[in-house]
Amino acid sequence: MVLFWALFVVAGAIYFTMMWVTLPVLLAEAGGLRPLDFRPFGYSHAEVQTYLNALSEEGVATYVGLQQQLDMIYPAVLAATFIIGFRALFPRGLARLLTVVALIGAMADYAENALVWAILTQPLTVGEVNLASAFTIVKSAAGAICFLVLIGVALRYVLGLVGVIARPGASAGH
Repeated sequence: MVLFWALFVVAGAIYFTMMWVTLPVLLAEAGGLRPLDFRPFGYSHAEVQTYLNALSEEGVATYVGLQQQLDMIYPAVLAATFIIGFRALFPRGLARLLTVVALIGAMADYAENALVWAILTQPLTVGEVNLASAFTIVKSAAGAICFLVLIGVALRYVLGLVGVIARPGASAGH
């Protein structure tokens, strides 16, 4: 579990950097519009055009620079964190299923990153933007499933501890 916690800290640090360093710049440089990566329900071609029209040159530089650099590491670290956690907490079959969900999320995130870079650097067709949006949705859904599973396990554990504390003398086997 040491590796799990180490990866958890690294994933958290990367996410923290995106949320507190690059996201504020991207929001400010696009008049408050959320970056494409941060739209879990996707986006339309028209919404992308609105975003691109609002995004400054500094915003584009930050997005294709530091934001994309961080987002090239984050999916792998996050997926590894999930997978190690799932393998430690669940029977083999369920751990494998959840591993597939985590890997789908990471692959969708990498595909999204490539298409968002293309959106920011060259004109894309409606179909290409729709594909990018679909990858954003898949990434978001897979990540939500993985997080909810781990949060559920953590809550069950904490509530179990609370139950043992609330009933002095109670043991886990009774």
